[in-house]
Amino acid sequence: MIFQIMMFLIVFSIIYTSFIAIGYSIKAQGVSSMAYLPILASVIGFPILLYKYKNMFYKGRMLSASVWTISSSSIMIIALYIYIDKLVG
Repeated sequence: MIFQIMMFLIVFSIIYTSFIAIGYSIKAQGVSSMAYLPILASVIGFPILLYKYKNMFYKGRMLSASVWTISSSSIMIIALYIYIDKLVG
């Protein structure tokens, strides 16, 4: 449980910085506010994934739940960084 809380905080700190970067790009480059949609999808989707992995952990599949948590967190962080880079850069 502590592991998932740590991953949650890490990913949501990246999501928060993505919100700030989108806000700057909206002001500076005139990007549409629809640019928030992928980030909102990650705000909604990531806790759902963590809930599924918690259930997987409680069913006795501890190693696979940990691997899925780490991999989905990594993919979420990388995807957000790539999205922000393409949007701002």
